[in-house]
Amino acid sequence: MTAITLLKKNALPLLLVALLVSGCGIASSYRPAGKKTIRDFSGSSDYRKAVGVLALSNTTIFTSAQLTSPFMTAFLSSMESAVSNAVLVVPGKAEAPPFLWNPPRIANGNMDVFTLSGLARQEGMNAVVSPVLMDIRVRARDTGFWVFKDVAYSLQIQTAAAVYDAATGARLALGILTDEVDIDEHEAGIVRNGQEVQVDELVEVAEEMGEELGEQMGDAVKDSKWLAAVVSIEDGACVITAGSEVGIKAGDRFTVLDGSGVLTGLGGQRYIVPGPKIGEITISRAAARQSFGAPESGELPPAGSILIPGR
Repeated sequence: MTAITLLKKNALPLLLVALLVSGCGIASSYRPAGKKTIRDFSGSSDYRKAVGVLALSNTTIFTSAQLTSPFMTAFLSSMESAVSNAVLVVPGKAEAPPFLWNPPRIANGNMDVFTLSGLARQEGMNAVVSPVLMDIRVRARDTGFWVFKDVAYSLQIQTAAAVYDAATGARLALGILTDEVDIDEHEAGIVRNGQEVQVDELVEVAEEMGEELGEQMGDAVKDSKWLAAVVSIEDGACVITAGSEVGIKAGDRFTVLDGSGVLTGLGGQRYIVPGPKIGEITISRAAARQSFGAPESGELPPAGSILIPGR
């Protein structure tokens, strides 16, 4: 019988500071707005969330489908059930961008979340999910006593998943699961020699772990705010890479927050820090995956500004 332990970190609080960078394109005559920040807005929204799912990162020696396939199948199915109104963009689908297969990385080899979130915003995603097969190793434990002493062997499997907010790059949730499957001495020797071995019980364990992590990540996405960004300025309008497919329509209004602040954290990772409210825009036209909007008065907000539904 397997035992699963779960370590889940709550959503990291976004550091909210009022950073206005000279040269960001916002003049002092820009439409006056109250000093509201992201904390002043509720997380509710009728818009569907677009979620990019990175290709499975597998750092174990078990590279065949016996572990990877049941894990990812259960993971995706569980996520879809937990956040049923989301649009999952998965590697292998025609519309999946290349970075879902090969995410950017910083010098130490860790994933470059700042660059990844920027790519996700350009694709209209609200979040990015990263599933991982972290480790498989042999564990040995003594059993019995006296002349009946023996050694029992098991495979310890560790998996994980994380959700990153595409607007800021902040990690919204992290889940880590550890489980074990009994094996015999011969199988233990094969794995210790760096080779994969077929273990029937791995399918059930992989499905259980994938299902649990998928549910946790889906819940985190469901509880997160719907945020978007101005990706560019074209023909006097703000361009948003999200449209009617997620529910945006002409006449919809968005609050604009300053998105020029950047925080550098541990390990050289960088994050967007949402600043104060700098204006409002109204959608004039919405295509399937792209919307265009402009302020009723004043100047256009610059590319990179963060958008929150409503006022």
